[in-house]
Amino acid sequence: MRTAGFRSTNAAVQSGFAMAAEDLLRLLAKSLHIFGSYADGWGANLFCIDGSVAPDSDIDVTYIMTDASQQIHIHQQVADGQQAGFRRNGCEQIEPAEYEDGHVKAHVRILAPNIAFEESELMPAIDLILAHSCCRYPHIELLEPGYRTCMSDDIMRALREEVLGESPRCHAVSSAPPGLEGSRLRVSTTLLERSVMHNLTSVQGQFFILVKFLIKRVISSRVSGLKTYVGKNLLFYMLDETPAKDWNPDNLLALVQQSLDILVAMMESSDSEDVCMRHFFLRDARVFLKRDHDSKSRIVAAVRQSADNLLSDLKPFTESLPKFSVNVILLSFLSYYILSVELLECSDFSFTKHVSTMNTATELCLSIRSEAPVGSRSGRLTQLLLDVERQIPDTAQVGKAYIRAAALFKMACHTRAGGRPSRCVAGLYSVSEDDDNSLTVASAKSLAVDKLVKTRCLGVTAANGQIVDCPKLVNEFGPVVSLIEKHLCGFKVTKQQVLLASASGSRCAKIYLNNASEYNSRSAILASRLRYLDSFRQISAETQTGRLQDAQDERGDKRGGDPDDESQDNSNDNNAQK
Repeated sequence: MRTAGFRSTNAAVQSGFAMAAEDLLRLLAKSLHIFGSYADGWGANLFCIDGSVAPDSDIDVTYIMTDASQQIHIHQQVADGQQAGFRRNGCEQIEPAEYEDGHVKAHVRILAPNIAFEESELMPAIDLILAHSCCRYPHIELLEPGYRTCMSDDIMRALREEVLGESPRCHAVSSAPPGLEGSRLRVSTTLLERSVMHNLTSVQGQFFILVKFLIKRVISSRVSGLKTYVGKNLLFYMLDETPAKDWNPDNLLALVQQSLDILVAMMESSDSEDVCMRHFFLRDARVFLKRDHDSKSRIVAAVRQSADNLLSDLKPFTESLPKFSVNVILLSFLSYYILSVELLECSDFSFTKHVSTMNTATELCLSIRSEAPVGSRSGRLTQLLLDVERQIPDTAQVGKAYIRAAALFKMACHTRAGGRPSRCVAGLYSVSEDDDNSLTVASAKSLAVDKLVKTRCLGVTAANGQIVDCPKLVNEFGPVVSLIEKHLCGFKVTKQQVLLASASGSRCAKIYLNNASEYNSRSAILASRLRYLDSFRQISAETQTGRLQDAQDERGDKRGGDPDDESQDNSNDNNAQK
């Protein structure tokens, strides 16, 4: 597993790049955050850690609605005094939400907690999760004075900083226990989970990968019911109860078997057919099985079967691991964008040449991303690499260097052909093969930020290890993201407005529009930018008819008109279209 990149150093580098990407996203909208297995560093790909996201995984992007009218206020007694400084924000004057079983009672008009962006050719799947901010966390038993735990000092320090610090980022998402859909918001502990995942040792991370593989690929092929989150919850319980000396490679399979035994015991301890186990951080909350799951007895039997046959159940995992050392973290989607930007800035690079080069680069990147063994494809990979290198001008040196290094790494011959990849290439980092824990996520983020700053074609500026500006990114996507953000807040946004925002901000769109004769139509050029507008429109329609009705009435009263009268909006839309 170490050879496949399942090491804390690889995980830290991937998480560091995710944190840098989050900085870039927050230039577009401050309420955006990157969570989930990709940001955790562990579990986005169950066969290696090389910066890639498996086809059956995704990147979680959470939009936290922070305006005061949408904030959830959790009663001080529920928080049990853990937030000593909460009175400074004045929320004690507001009626608190009713909290129970890890959920707060609220009238929820958006039943789906996420919007799924399907995987595209070069971009991994993305889940956009809508969340309400909370003023504080509920009671966390783990942080009680006198609580005894085997978790490391680094983990406990990070947890205390998040929960007890000046600005806790607790939030709640639209998810409810069975039968209570539409009336509850689930309090999310994703930031606490990330604090733990960023401080795992290699063996602890490997344990999580094995448990997640068993749940996702083995047990779930036999029965339906277990969520992959169960694997993370089991990890937390094992970290809490297992002394540091027991976390060693020789004990790995025994620890996995022990965790499956704990899962069986927790499922059998509840009389409810829908309950799987207790939530680790919110001990009063329950983790439920999937909807329409098989009988709990069948699920328990399937878990026991895996516990009794670990070696045979893990054989497909061991056989799928790469046979060469994974010591490079690749970020294909970022570097592909860099190549496109560089080519657009080449004054002597025509539209036709741009399309031709990017088509070849796309084919090469897709071949690099493929999970299939290189084998007979090595000849085609080599030819594609030669074609791309011939077509890309020397002025696009960053994108050119990345694609070359990625292709050679994919063919497992990067040390024979051209030496080790340069550490100065954005989107690619050559990981040290030194001892584990040699690099923290904070240090890895600083390295990632530094690389982005040195990638001059992006125009990134940073201060104190934080990205503070990227005009090209903001100009390209800012107008569209701003309109989508208004959509999420319930305001009317038309397709015409999004089209104009795309054309005004996107240099790529301008070039394509100026060469429309070489393309099918102008509308087709921007169609990809509108791919998910209908999803956002559905969300905004629900909010417009629900939670923001009062605000709309108030706006209607102030302008002396009917709040449902859209004539003013239509007039604005017509002016914008003109």
